[in-house]
Amino acid sequence: MVNMWVHFVTWIVLIIVVAIAVFSTNQKVSVISMMIARLSYIVAIITGIGLFQYAYQSSPVLTIVKIIFAILLMGIIEMSFAKKKQQRLNRNFVIGVIILILLLGLFGIYLASGFPF
Repeated sequence: MVNMWVHFVTWIVLIIVVAIAVFSTNQKVSVISMMIARLSYIVAIITGIGLFQYAYQSSPVLTIVKIIFAILLMGIIEMSFAKKKQQRLNRNFVIGVIILILLLGLFGIYLASGFPF
């Protein structure tokens, strides 16, 4: 199932570029990473829509919860980008965002019953 792999790789890329965007001291690198993150949102949403029917069949409530958390996470990531631009971002917030991304990824793997692994 190619759609699942694309979704999985997109979330891995998202983890990496968010970390680069918020930890980088180079403004140009941060801006490029933010744009890649936003592109990753689009790919994750499109592939997530394709995966919705499979996850919903096995666990409808958890699927809806994951969708809500994914949308909230994208908002929190955007908040971290805004704080970065205003130079008000602290490391605890960044670490929290990265932990949330990892937890949402693990939640997605649970919904997929361990696939693609």
